[in-house]
Amino acid sequence: MSYWQAELLENAMSATDVELLFDSIKTVARQLEFDYVAYGSRRLFPITKPCLFLANNYSPAWQAAYSANRYLDIDPYVQRAMRSVKPVLWDAELKAQMPEFWQDAQAHGLSEGWGQTLLNSETQGLVTFARGSGTITAQELETKQAQLSWLAQITHLGLTRLQMRGADSVLPVPIELSQREKEILQWTADGKSSDDVSVILGISKRTVNFHINHCLKKLGCQNKIAAAVKASLMGLLWK
Repeated sequence: MSYWQAELLENAMSATDVELLFDSIKTVARQLEFDYVAYGSRRLFPITKPCLFLANNYSPAWQAAYSANRYLDIDPYVQRAMRSVKPVLWDAELKAQMPEFWQDAQAHGLSEGWGQTLLNSETQGLVTFARGSGTITAQELETKQAQLSWLAQITHLGLTRLQMRGADSVLPVPIELSQREKEILQWTADGKSSDDVSVILGISKRTVNFHINHCLKKLGCQNKIAAAVKASLMGLLWK
């Protein structure tokens, strides 16, 4: 695990203030060359009483324009992102949809971005990292994809933890990870693939994936990065 990952995890685990945690997230995003961070989430239950949460550092002018023009109803990025948990890039194909919207976004200093919808047992969230210039190339994406996904997971889980404080919810069932599951998630947190972990631990890739699937079920996560981040935030990996 890199220094910034460890530091941000510690902040996410100990933070008692949304603004302070969001400042830490923005700092890491800037290190990855993204000036803007946006996070929006809603509680999945109760269905009849949705609880929305929003945080971003977009300019007040863009926030006002987005609201006044009801852009949420037509934003091609949000529409695509909410249909899948796969990362979404603001690419040429996406920008060909609703060009007037993208022209207005660019006029407000937003031209390039990456984001991902994330789910856990209680909330659905969309994390976005954006900037005003500099096309996100395939090479940059290959270099930063894992870091962006990790940062998105910490953003979602960390802010959800603060958002849910004091909320009415079912008491969580205690989670216990086996020693092997902890080892695999620890190496996953270090960015190792299933192939890498199988070599390091001297077990088959099939066995690695078997344990990962068990972790996903126990932790209620959609993918192994989310599982590693959540287990870290819950203090399960090193106890």
